Amino acid sequence: MEIVRRLFTAFQDVFQRDDPATAGAVFDLGLLAEDCEWIPFRGWPGPRSYRGRDGFVDFWSAWTEDFEGWSVELERLIDAGDEQVVGLFHQTAAGSGSGAPVKLHFGLVYELDDGRVIRMQNYIDQAEALEAAGLRE
Repeated sequence: MEIVRRLFTAFQDVFQRDDPATAGAVFDLGLLAEDCEWIPFRGWPGPRSYRGRDGFVDFWSAWTEDFEGWSVELERLIDAGDEQVVGLFHQTAAGSGSGAPVKLHFGLVYELDDGRVIRMQNYIDQAEALEAAGLRE
């Protein structure tokens, strides 16, 4: 869980700069495998999977491009065993054109191998993330 916590802290630092293109900097910490896979939530209009530094930057650029004041808070990390950690998050932002507030509670299932994250699966619903890791709320 400490690896995921450190990764999230680094992620927060990068996004404080308000430039999604800098998201690749989290790869420099050695917490992510070079070919780490980022799997967006079901229904995502883009690719089914993003891989490595460039893929990670591409996803985050697409995810945040229509928002202003985008931020995400870690609500809880849960050790799911078998090299899995579930992260529960709360995202807030405002629509860049409308200014409409946007709030989202979502989950991520992190898979680790040899002390590094190898895959991150997004779930638009926290309960779905817990279920995917074999847990219940």
